[in-house]
Amino acid sequence: MSRPPERFEAGEARLYRIPLDLFPGLSGWAHLVLAPGAAVLIDVGSGFGDSNDQLEAGMRAVRETYGETVGWGDLTHVLISHGHIDHYGGLSFVRQRTAAPVGIHHLDRPVLTDFEGRLESMAGRLRRFLETAGVEDEERQAMMELYLFTKQLFTSQAVDFVVRREESRLGPLEVLHAPGHCPGQLVLRLGDILLTSDHVLPGITPHMAPRSLAKHTGLAEYLRSLDRLELWAGDARLGLGGHGPPIRDVAGRIEEIRGHHEARLHAVLQAMDGPATIGEVADRLFPTAGGYHRLLALEEVGAHVEYLHARRLIRRESIWPGGAAVAFRARAGDPPTILRTVRPLG
Repeated sequence: MSRPPERFEAGEARLYRIPLDLFPGLSGWAHLVLAPGAAVLIDVGSGFGDSNDQLEAGMRAVRETYGETVGWGDLTHVLISHGHIDHYGGLSFVRQRTAAPVGIHHLDRPVLTDFEGRLESMAGRLRRFLETAGVEDEERQAMMELYLFTKQLFTSQAVDFVVRREESRLGPLEVLHAPGHCPGQLVLRLGDILLTSDHVLPGITPHMAPRSLAKHTGLAEYLRSLDRLELWAGDARLGLGGHGPPIRDVAGRIEEIRGHHEARLHAVLQAMDGPATIGEVADRLFPTAGGYHRLLALEEVGAHVEYLHARRLIRRESIWPGGAAVAFRARAGDPPTILRTVRPLG
């Protein structure tokens, strides 16, 4: 492994960030929290490529570089921050090495325990979304193959405990449920350090997909969770996301993310000055996106279109004859500051 784990301290607790290559072009972290009576591994990587070997090397480096006495057999819990495969894909590898109970938020539990059934259901919803977005048959098939490719690496796994409450605790960690990016997204606090997972990231905004693909996701849900996090985080001095470097100003980063979505909502409205499908808007906003990034662009636009349509800032203009594609058009007189002047959905 090219980089050793990074160490942080919060009172009596120590936190180690283990760097992982998750998929080509995507890196991230597993986090190991050590405190009196607790050794919690948070996320386990993708299980793809060198990810498992890097996780093993990271655990070894925590002992050899930092002098900790923790091994796989000393773990008290394995917690999955949310049900995306770059965070849980290495679970079978980890289960072979530790008997520590595995937990996740109950909304994401089926992702692990009924992986195959949930994948089939999700694939069906994604196909329908791509059809309504106006994606042609050949491109739609290619996108489905991309979506399903990495999912073949995982099989269903048992879950030993679930997080159910909006706020709870696991050993030294305070836990907040923050849906939006994923139904069961969890954010953790260790003293004055936040483990923001993929809810708040440095440099990029967490990916949004429309709620039509999965309940408890979508832009409205995400923004509500962002508001809760802002209050819950208090005076946290540092944020550590699932990807990227540390966040030195969490409150400032939250405000930047709000500003990003404000700007994107206006960009979508501008792109819908005439009838346009989600696919056509994605072409305008992300003209160079290809491959899997094209799918992400369509979902991102879909989430913002869904938000605007629910607040009656755009309307369905027409349904293209002979197909399932849906066009939308901006209503006249859109408000100048969408996120602050439009009443949120209940």
